[in-house]
Amino acid sequence: MKALVEIECRNPGIVIKALKPDIGDAKKFDVKIKAEKGKVKLEVKAETISGLLAGINSYVRLIRTSISSMEV
Repeated sequence: MKALVEIECRNPGIVIKALKPDIGDAKKFDVKIKAEKGKVKLEVKAETISGLLAGINSYVRLIRTSISSMEV
């Protein structure tokens, strides 16, 4: 299973740098993340729906937190 998520933000490169240390630590899912003009693109792959949801929820939360902290 695979999910693609795009999240708009002003500084996608900074968000990617903040998340790099966490990529590859999960056992239930694989994540690829990249920056494009005004967007962070997230690709989550997993063998189970629970793994896919865990990956999406974790990274969307981390991305939102990174974006929020830049806006303060």
